[in-house]
Amino acid sequence: MVKEVKQVFNVVVLTLFILTYSGQALAAYGNVNTTSDVNPEVVKIKEKEFLGVKVAGDYQLVDTQGNEFDFKTFQDGKPLVLALSYYSCDGACPALNRNLKRTLSGIDDWKLGKDFKVLTVSFDQHDNPETLSKFMTTYADFKDGMPKGWAMTTLKDAVDIKRLTDSVGFKFFWSPRDAMFLHPSVYIMLSPEGRVTRYLYGATISPEDMEISLTKALAGKSSESNVINFIVGACYSYNYEDGKYSINYPLFIALGSLGLGLTMLAIGSFILIRRKRRISI
Repeated sequence: MVKEVKQVFNVVVLTLFILTYSGQALAAYGNVNTTSDVNPEVVKIKEKEFLGVKVAGDYQLVDTQGNEFDFKTFQDGKPLVLALSYYSCDGACPALNRNLKRTLSGIDDWKLGKDFKVLTVSFDQHDNPETLSKFMTTYADFKDGMPKGWAMTTLKDAVDIKRLTDSVGFKFFWSPRDAMFLHPSVYIMLSPEGRVTRYLYGATISPEDMEISLTKALAGKSSESNVINFIVGACYSYNYEDGKYSINYPLFIALGSLGLGLTMLAIGSFILIRRKRRISI
């Protein structure tokens, strides 16, 4: 009897230890320094509020050559992939555009320029054709120019930055401590009529994902990002030093510890109940 009680006690202690460890791991992963300027809400787009919303076509865009044209004319009644970036960025924004270039190179059934368009627009009011050109050639790996059907631009009127970003739910702010803008890394899919149909988060978009999203955009069908999209976004973090996305190991460790802890708790509870039944018999 004493031996059985001791065994149950050991299981409970072990379970509590694991749960405590897993809680610490999760806390460490989700910990936000109170002195930090980082606002975690910045990465959240309230998709339900913006899917189906029509983006105005009257925005005046300016390309690297200083040429001006409007949003609607550029889209030309085709599905559009909209990438919001800023051109003094040497980390996530270049990666967002490079990854898109790589993804599009793997698409066979859709021809850029003929079947759909891509538009990169800066949300930094200080950007101009000069910073745009440097970003395009130095950071984003478009030394040979932009592919036909893809324009990298600034907005002619700074007041339109907020109007455009607000209309698609894209939030951003400047972090003085980090000396950079904090913002979502996302591709916004628009239908031929200019309505938002999908948000694709930019770490690991496959050609198949893009083709499906373009097909739905062509049909004007809106859909929210699924759980897989969220998990992929959470499991990868951008390493500015290496200039690439890497697996978020602390998250896996935390989730693994939590899963193990819950499993041990269930086993411990089962053993305890079983022992009590035997004692009562």
